[in-house]
Amino acid sequence: MEHKKDIIFYDGSFNGFLSLLYEVNSRKLTPDNIQKKNEQQEVLFTDSRFIATDLKKARSVWNSLRSKNYGALKLLYFAFLSEEKHIEWKLYQFYQKLTGNADLYDNGITVSYELHLEQLARSVEKEKYQVEHMLFLDQNGDSPSIHTIHPKFNVLPLISKFFRTRYREKEWVIYDSKRSIGLHHRDGNMSFTSLPLDQLEQFFPDNDHGLATPDRSLKIGTLGQATSKNNRQNTRKIQAVA
Repeated sequence: MEHKKDIIFYDGSFNGFLSLLYEVNSRKLTPDNIQKKNEQQEVLFTDSRFIATDLKKARSVWNSLRSKNYGALKLLYFAFLSEEKHIEWKLYQFYQKLTGNADLYDNGITVSYELHLEQLARSVEKEKYQVEHMLFLDQNGDSPSIHTIHPKFNVLPLISKFFRTRYREKEWVIYDSKRSIGLHHRDGNMSFTSLPLDQLEQFFPDNDHGLATPDRSLKIGTLGQATSKNNRQNTRKIQAVA
């Protein structure tokens, strides 16, 4: 008789993946596969379940790893942001080893996964530094600015601290055109916006050279409202490491 497989689905976010790790260990689940909900496929002879994102549980895993092994947490996070296909399973095996739950049978597999994850994390970190040191935001005048990048990896969450610190007096958006999401800074506050680029460009018109017009003030306020609404729908409460 064919072995029945357990497949666990999550929403694709890092908070969702941390919530999944919490549930798997607390409920003693033994998944055969982990998939994003939007990549769900029909598989015969399977038991599947969806684990919803729970920020309290995600923070519990985050804080536990941070206090015990910051390097491992950084590797886990950076490798996740590589967005490599099926990365979740390798990260799951790595986490099981960290928490002492890896089977002896899987030891060799876990070691090979760990080496691969280290390489991925280094590649993500390298691109993070490249963006930080090659992207210069316009500091002339008072106008807000928008800057487009197209990184291989999802480095937008990793560069927020660097640009917030360096360009703290300016309002700006760094827009990842590959993932259609922007990092918005205003008055020291950071948020993500999923407004399309053509809509964002309406808030940051190219022909505005620092003239403080009532029209521009209205648009900036509207962008803040739109960003706040988007954050309620796509909450990212856990701050990036490094």
